[in-house]
Amino acid sequence: VEQEILVPVSSPQHLDEKALEQLNLSKREYEVLQLLAQGNSNNDIANQLFLSLSTVKTHVSNLLLKMDVKSRTQVIEKAQKLRIIR
Repeated sequence: VEQEILVPVSSPQHLDEKALEQLNLSKREYEVLQLLAQGNSNNDIANQLFLSLSTVKTHVSNLLLKMDVKSRTQVIEKAQKLRIIR
């Protein structure tokens, strides 16, 4: 006996544009945030975005300040909680 089982397809997570706007992140800071969330190191991010390592570190520092956290892990957790990354 075969029975069809319907599995609900979850809709893609929508970004919270309002939360993103309130953080006032630059386009580049947001790109760095997305790459951080994918598990990239500062070196990886620098290579992917064609930036110096120093510039990437500056963007990461800015993210820490703007998001009021103390570590890269906390940046990612907060971004996920605010629904500004997927």
